[in-house]
This record gives sequence, C-alpha cells and structure tokens, in this order.
Amino acid sequence: MIINETSGQASAELILLIAGIIAVVIIALSMYKDYLVEFSEEINNTEVDNLINKIDDIKNII
Repeated sequence: MIINETSGQASAELILLIAGIIAVVIIALSMYKDYLVEFSEEINNTEVDNLINKIDDIKNII
C-alpha cells in the first residue's frame, strides 16, 4: 500500500530552496568581496580625514 504524504516533500523543497538562496548569496559576496573591502576602506579614510580636518580647525582657532 502506497501512502501519499506531501508534507515531507514540501519541507524538503523548502530546505533546498533556502540552501540555494544561501549559496547564491555566498557566491555573490565572494565576487564582490574586493569591492566591499575597498568601499569600507574609502569610508574609513574619509572619516579619518574629516576628523583630522576638524582637529586642525580647532588648533587654528586656539
């Protein structure tokens, strides 16, 4: 006798779908890793430059 159970199949499909999405995200992040690192360094350098300029402004006022 064959029992038709679709609840297990739906759960397995959902797990495979989530695993596929995670795989795509990991691949995309690895492709854009260099870009993201350069972008974060640029932001940090800009913040440091702004801080240095503000310190220089305060020094000039004093």
